[in-house]
Amino acid sequence: MFRGGPEQYEVWSSFKYLPVISVAPVRRPKLDQSGTKYSFEQEKALMLDKMRTVLRIAAWYQHKDVCIGAFGIGPIFRNPAREVAEMWRSLIVHEEEFQGVFENIVFAIESEEQGSPRGGASVHEIFNEVFAPSNLFPAP
Repeated sequence: MFRGGPEQYEVWSSFKYLPVISVAPVRRPKLDQSGTKYSFEQEKALMLDKMRTVLRIAAWYQHKDVCIGAFGIGPIFRNPAREVAEMWRSLIVHEEEFQGVFENIVFAIESEEQGSPRGGASVHEIFNEVFAPSNLFPAP
């Protein structure tokens, strides 16, 4: 990166590095009739492995702050938004390998993108619900 922002885009005196991890998500998996779940466990497992790979690469390079894009959600790749959000939550919160590894994880998701080709909640709303503090840390 070589410019500031968002109000001032002046050129910096030195470059700043922005590491990027690029892993292709599963493309157009077979979904159930509702369009909200994977039909085949193999495709879901492959997607989970790809997500785990992203986190492993970030952890290997000791990145404490991670920004994750839509990763397969939307009209091109068509992965089910709620399942993808729940898989990210499962990896980040429940897998011992990633507990305490990251300080900040941000999901960069458009608020208008629909979570399912059949309509319903937006991807942004789905991720807000899945990662709501009450769902991350349920009361006993």
